[in-house]
Amino acid sequence: MTGQTLKKLLAFGAFLIFLTALLIVLVFQSYIDVLSSKKIAELAVAVLAVLVSAVVCAVLVSLKITKSIVEPIERLGKNPDNLEALKGFRELQPFISELKAQKKKQKALSKQKKQFTANLSHELKTPLTSIAGYAELIETGIAKDEDIKPFAATIRKQALRLVSVSEDIIKLSQLEENDEENTVSFTSVDIYEIAGRCVEALSINAKLRDVTISLNGESTLVNGNPSLLEELIYNLCDNAIRYNKDNGRVDVNILSDEKGVTLVVEDTGIGIEEKYQQRVFERFFRVDKSRSKETGGTGLGLAIVKHIAQLHEAELNVDSKLGYGTKISIFFSK
Repeated sequence: MTGQTLKKLLAFGAFLIFLTALLIVLVFQSYIDVLSSKKIAELAVAVLAVLVSAVVCAVLVSLKITKSIVEPIERLGKNPDNLEALKGFRELQPFISELKAQKKKQKALSKQKKQFTANLSHELKTPLTSIAGYAELIETGIAKDEDIKPFAATIRKQALRLVSVSEDIIKLSQLEENDEENTVSFTSVDIYEIAGRCVEALSINAKLRDVTISLNGESTLVNGNPSLLEELIYNLCDNAIRYNKDNGRVDVNILSDEKGVTLVVEDTGIGIEEKYQQRVFERFFRVDKSRSKETGGTGLGLAIVKHIAQLHEAELNVDSKLGYGTKISIFFSK
């Protein structure tokens, strides 16, 4: 049954009830003065019978309408993939569209989780295999005395890498939980001050890698979560330092206008091919895997940045040229 048929049935039921009520009024008005008490009683019984019949008809029409709506929904409940069961109902098209969108989102999330699990397994297995291998060489006495110290250093390095990966995974899980439950608190914070703390904290790392890092702008307020914004800026700057060149630069800029505030982190590093520029925010995605392992990156830093930006409803953009550097901008609207 189509939506048009339902409308006709509803109109018919309403008309039937209206006609019955009108008939009752007309009959009583015409005969109330001329009929005896006995006749009035008989007429009342007749009218009551008509009224009951009208109510029964209305109930039957309602049941028919309800059944026509419920049946396709029940079929959909038994087979959620069969959205065609509701195709004939125009009134249900927004509902169908929403179901299709949710189904598509669910499939994407399922695929993302499977990919994340596979990548996580690889990320954990590699350092664990290295630790087990070097530990076995030391335990069995195969390693020479002069090898024990460098082997122990490698074990420590891989163990720290595991700790870093674990910490980033926990951060991502907390961000996703906060996003779903909407538990993040926001307040007016000075993003320039937060950026200054991050630049200062990373200045030693930058110097060790022969990279100059600077902050430009002025005190600027945004509505955000202080600790999450610090995590976001720190990860952006840390990533820019790790993937930079010798004598490279990292410039952190805070820009403000009537529309909002823009945080820009620009480096003179290795750059990113255009086809990879949106993928850099995926979990465990690395443009240069060998360099990432060398610098100790977990592959989760920019994924964390993306989640924090989403929590702040901020706009995230990447502009990069291979061999020349990368500029990542985050816009916070007023």
